Amino acid sequence: MKKINIIFLIILTMVLSSCNGWLDIRPENQTVLEDYWQSESQATQVLSSCYRGLTTDACIDRMIVWGELRSDNLTVGSSVTSDIAKILNVNITPTNAYADWGVFYSTINFCNTFLHFAPGVLEKDQNFTPTKLHTLEAEAKAIRALCYFYLVRTYKDVPLVTEPSITDAQDYYIGKSPESVILDTIISDLKFAQKYARTDYGKGAYNKGRITLAAVNAILADVYLWDQQYAKCIEACDLVLQNKSFTLVAGDKVLSDVFYTGNSTESIFELQFDKDVQSNNMVNYYYGYEGNKSGALSFPIYLTRTGNFCPFNFAVSIVKESEKDIREFNSCSTIKNAYGNYDIYKYALSQNIENADGTYTPKYRSAGKTVNWILYRLSDIILMKAEALVQQNTSEANKKQVMDLVNITYKRSNLTADSLQLNDYNDQSSLEKLVLRERQRELLFEGKRWFDLLRYVRRKNDPTVILSYIAPKLSGNAMSSNKLSVMDALYMPISKYQIEINPKLVQNPFYLDENLSN
Repeated sequence: MKKINIIFLIILTMVLSSCNGWLDIRPENQTVLEDYWQSESQATQVLSSCYRGLTTDACIDRMIVWGELRSDNLTVGSSVTSDIAKILNVNITPTNAYADWGVFYSTINFCNTFLHFAPGVLEKDQNFTPTKLHTLEAEAKAIRALCYFYLVRTYKDVPLVTEPSITDAQDYYIGKSPESVILDTIISDLKFAQKYARTDYGKGAYNKGRITLAAVNAILADVYLWDQQYAKCIEACDLVLQNKSFTLVAGDKVLSDVFYTGNSTESIFELQFDKDVQSNNMVNYYYGYEGNKSGALSFPIYLTRTGNFCPFNFAVSIVKESEKDIREFNSCSTIKNAYGNYDIYKYALSQNIENADGTYTPKYRSAGKTVNWILYRLSDIILMKAEALVQQNTSEANKKQVMDLVNITYKRSNLTADSLQLNDYNDQSSLEKLVLRERQRELLFEGKRWFDLLRYVRRKNDPTVILSYIAPKLSGNAMSSNKLSVMDALYMPISKYQIEINPKLVQNPFYLDENLSN
């Protein structure tokens, strides 16, 4: 019987960006796997591979493209690949490189490998206790759940694999499971992690860069919000909000402390990068830095304050939201770049210095400083709870709580403005759109916006409502009627490569040949 070469697996995490798909991870001959799993340290090595899978270029690339690029927040900057250009023009086909889910299934396979073999270490290492095992299993299950959550939001129905690739006798051809089954599995993994995840590793970077109980609850809140289980979302949010170790950074320090220095007091879970080990190359490429101030992507001109679609300076009744919102100036330039749009500042700058005349002087991050990638932070949780409360019911108490929560993030970035008033948002639709706008202002370029819009569409069960947000950046063939008028078109196609090698996979309905030819 062939066995996986575990050393090969660990090394493979460093080159996952070149992997064509999870089905390519096949058993190897050299190392007998049972001979490898002898100690706690060896088990921990495999667990670290799960984290490294999340920090590969291919993974961060997809977090940005799947979660942000398809939204209204991003458009062409200095240069983009043909596949990116096609996504921006709503011309997505199964041959697009971003239809490839390989990096997430590779990471899932590392988690599955750990979960399968780590319990056997208990008999071989007396220092490896059941308690230690469970805390490590909690990390692996939470990472696996996070990977599946990205997949289910991007593709809807995907193959569910919970066993590792071990022998050549296994059936590597697995069909898709329904979204509901995937979500149930995600929640089950996270409920296990809730029981055993550590609350504190004793080191700041570990508390932000490894799965903690707070990180588990943050992911769980996001999953419940997606699944429209609003009471449970609120409950999970409250578990995070009750943790007083998390505090919001002052508005004028967010750019420098949260996105430049990293591991701030409001960070819950962020992927760790170190220039000497691994740089966050995709943020450099897409958003820019000192050596490349205009990244590959830009902020669209139609979303600036001179346009009707701008989330800043937004007219409501007789007032304007975010008229002097510091997030506008710290998220992107207000001066057009050479490509007709606006350079991105978030992640690209170390700070943006306000001058006496009200203008700003941007200080770009040097090439010698890489940045982490934030998955969850406190303001995200605050606004998740607000969104869930809007959907839960329209009682006066709920509406007041929504306004109170929105004002927490709003006021920290609008220091001279009055609080937003409930009288200006007196129905559910107005409150719902307010929370959506506030999430856009707060979480620009953080890989959240497309999923926020998709949640909005799923609640309405009407794909056309997304057009009011996306349409202004589209033109020509991108505006053809079926591009954004079918729910299935809002999900990604399965890669043509995966369809060809796996006879049990069925393409997502919208991307069948007869639809794409229309």
